[in-house]
Amino acid sequence: MGLEICEERCNQCLFSENRIVSKTRMAQIVRDCRRNDTYFQCHKHTIAGRDVMCHGYYETQPPSQMQCIAERLNAIEFVPTPKEGL
Repeated sequence: MGLEICEERCNQCLFSENRIVSKTRMAQIVRDCRRNDTYFQCHKHTIAGRDVMCHGYYETQPPSQMQCIAERLNAIEFVPTPKEGL
């Protein structure tokens, strides 16, 4: 098992106009992820107890060290994006 990433953005993606937090909070989340060399987890997968990178984060942010390693090892797996929830 490698690094799981949503295959597409969900309908409430942090990186869309339908986000469930303010733009200010979004900026804080992104800043914290980058400072900690991690990534934003898809909130819908998190509710289900899974650690899956948000596709919007994957598309818009520089890769973390973990993502670079996973890419080099060909260990990235795109998983279905939840359609339900929240």
